[in-house]
Amino acid sequence: MQTIDPIDYTDMLDPNTLDLQTYLEKFPWEEKWTSLGEPIEKLWKFDLDVSPQEVWPWLIDTSSFNKRIDIPEMKFQEINGRLFGKSKNAGIPSEWEEVPWEWEYCKQLNNARIYSKGFAHYVRVRYLVYPLGEDSTRLFVYFGWIPKGWLGKTLLKIGMVQLEKAYIKGLKGVVEDVIKTRSYSWLGPSALSIIKETRSEKNPVFPARMQQIRVGYIREGQPRELVDKVLNYILDADESDLYRIRIKALSKAWKISEKELLLVFLHGCRLGLFTMSWDVVCPHCRGVRTEAQHLGDLPTKDTCEVCEIQFEANQLNSIEITFHVHPSIREVQKRMFCAAEPATKSHIRFQKYLDSGETYNSKLLLSPGVYRLRVNGEKNYSLLEIKEEVPNETLVWKTGETPEQIEIADHPNLILENLSSSRKGFVIEERKEDQDCLRPTDLFNFQDFRDLFSQEALSTDLQLDIGMQTILFTDIVGSTKFYYNKGDSGAFSEVRYHFVEVYKVVREFQGAVVKTIGDAVMAAFPSPTAAVEASVRLQEFFSEENTETPIRIRISLHTGPCLAVNLNSNIDYFGNTVNFAAKLQAIADGGEVVFSEAVFRDKQLRHLMTEKGWKVKRVKFNQSWINEETLAYKLVFNGAKL
Repeated sequence: MQTIDPIDYTDMLDPNTLDLQTYLEKFPWEEKWTSLGEPIEKLWKFDLDVSPQEVWPWLIDTSSFNKRIDIPEMKFQEINGRLFGKSKNAGIPSEWEEVPWEWEYCKQLNNARIYSKGFAHYVRVRYLVYPLGEDSTRLFVYFGWIPKGWLGKTLLKIGMVQLEKAYIKGLKGVVEDVIKTRSYSWLGPSALSIIKETRSEKNPVFPARMQQIRVGYIREGQPRELVDKVLNYILDADESDLYRIRIKALSKAWKISEKELLLVFLHGCRLGLFTMSWDVVCPHCRGVRTEAQHLGDLPTKDTCEVCEIQFEANQLNSIEITFHVHPSIREVQKRMFCAAEPATKSHIRFQKYLDSGETYNSKLLLSPGVYRLRVNGEKNYSLLEIKEEVPNETLVWKTGETPEQIEIADHPNLILENLSSSRKGFVIEERKEDQDCLRPTDLFNFQDFRDLFSQEALSTDLQLDIGMQTILFTDIVGSTKFYYNKGDSGAFSEVRYHFVEVYKVVREFQGAVVKTIGDAVMAAFPSPTAAVEASVRLQEFFSEENTETPIRIRISLHTGPCLAVNLNSNIDYFGNTVNFAAKLQAIADGGEVVFSEAVFRDKQLRHLMTEKGWKVKRVKFNQSWINEETLAYKLVFNGAKL
């Protein structure tokens, strides 16, 4: 039998000698529960042929595991920040309140329920996870029940025997699935829907309504193979994976272009295959607080009673866009088989509740990176940076401390102290944002969204932070003389032709036209590099060498933070960044591209300029509105008139 070196787990029980008696010495019962009856308890040991890091996403998704072992479905309702559940087991209805879960990444998780109806007063559960060699895990599973009466005692004794058998079979299946889905390990149990065999016939047969939608897709020029893949996914995927479809995660799993898949889903909304939801998410737990069917229905503020905070709904990462299967295609319900709090908050690596005056010690198994330390109900937080070569190995965290930035060694010791007069929850979470979230800016800067959903607009009182944008302005040079020489009809025809080309180029370089102002265009791009490349392409097209059009344009660019607002019932961009980009046109002539210092300093752009052999000419730009002078840059490229 393999043994485990307990040195790295000094805060936990020795896995080589752990038994039920030892466990209870470490985690004793509270007298208020044992006074209600004698506990029924089990401690099981399982050795799994996968590493703790591999199996952890599957262990914390207790809803998926309970479904796997045929635990009955559960219904949950949040009331004033507290979670209540109910289910029916062996024909007996149960109702309970969930005690907030606690967990430590790749080490342990525990939860409890206080029953108001059913065959028990109380149950507590804990998983203890240990590495067993390099690629194996030892898992201890503890269940402790306080039964109600002789019937509860009898049912639980029988039920625990059956549950152990179910765990043996279920964990065997988990190990097989972890190995099977290693290429998609970051998805956890959702990977099973990704790797399902899908129909590969040249002309697959779908239900009648889906077949009609498929024809509509093909008529609209969408790729047949991808359309069939999406339709098959809707038919075959588990309900839990279809309830909130996340485009970025799905495109990454399928290894296809995010924009290409997004376009299929947007067209699917128009064809009746999907509905789109604008979800307001809590900045702490990242749970959905409000689901809006339209952009204009988004609130300006929202509340998370679980985290005990009110927050602004206009922040950069407050909104996520998800897709749902239209109910006429497939009824997809949010079916839960456990609350599975750690799985719904996978960015949280540590959560622990302490009573007033209580302390807690642990050794964190956190990788190098930046984390946030916060106490539930408080908006302020400290930043913890874990580095491999830092002498400090112990972190002491007390309630009431002033937020600070902390550097600490890899796998640090943690000491918690609750000095407050009430119970507090301590949370350590990854600072990095969820990379699988589709944000409003992803849609606002996607030309196809603006074309397909031109009726979508923000409410007039919501100004949405969309982060860093690169704003481009074009303007026709000598337009007054041009209109006079061409006449109204001829000028209109040429300007319309010019708009078509500008739209085409902006779309090609992943940008979107925000609006037209007379014969000028305002567009937005996700990066300075894309905006500059589009600018060069436009100037090459509207150069003097092109005799098909007499139009010549000037282009100005600036990058910086922007707000999305409602202007004339359209999605418009507002702020100093937009104003500065527009003002820069004053120093540009026909055929020129001029941009700000912020654009010039972009590292990717500098690399592109070196690769292309482009140069810049520094010019002075007078910011008359603040009476200051700054530098701007005119791009020197083939065809530029400098």
